[in-house]
Amino acid sequence: MNLTRCLVAAAALLALAACSNPAPPSGQVATMSTPGTSDTGKTAAATPSAEPDNGRPRERLDMTNEDLEALNAPYLACLTQNGSPKGRKGSPGSGPSAAPVDGQTDQQAEEKAEAACLSKSPLPPWELDSSNPHAADFVHAVVQCLRGKGVRYVDEEPPQGDREIYSFGGPQNDAASISKGMSLAPECEKEVAAKGIGK
Repeated sequence: MNLTRCLVAAAALLALAACSNPAPPSGQVATMSTPGTSDTGKTAAATPSAEPDNGRPRERLDMTNEDLEALNAPYLACLTQNGSPKGRKGSPGSGPSAAPVDGQTDQQAEEKAEAACLSKSPLPPWELDSSNPHAADFVHAVVQCLRGKGVRYVDEEPPQGDREIYSFGGPQNDAASISKGMSLAPECEKEVAAKGIGK
């Protein structure tokens, strides 16, 4: 009889524990969907980032400037708390922003703070993440889209850090290509992502 009660109690505790897990914040779920894409496309895009991120936040292609600022705020606060010169206030144009902290140069302080805050540093969108084996295909397709929309000077570039990139303007820094490219890049990125390229 005691064994039966123990099993029933254990089953009840398991059921209670399964039901008591907190739901994901509603903001994360609501913002995952981009107009013109299917839910399965967004799920597939989010899946590759689940394991290798180690809890780090990740940018998305559909984020606004305000979204990006909010995503970066904890990282920047962490840098400041850990003595990064990026967080210190100095006089504009006066050279280094402040005296070194604990005898460290600005570069040493910045490196130490960045190492301490790595877990809060946002990763690029999965489509542009250099650890994504399909990111170069995504960049190539975006460059082709931009050229198709009339951006004259747009080129694929080698990855910078953890991000695949493309550039505008060519060797002469063509202002029209830079302006038009910057304006059309988000549209092309979303169009290419909607086709499943880079996932």
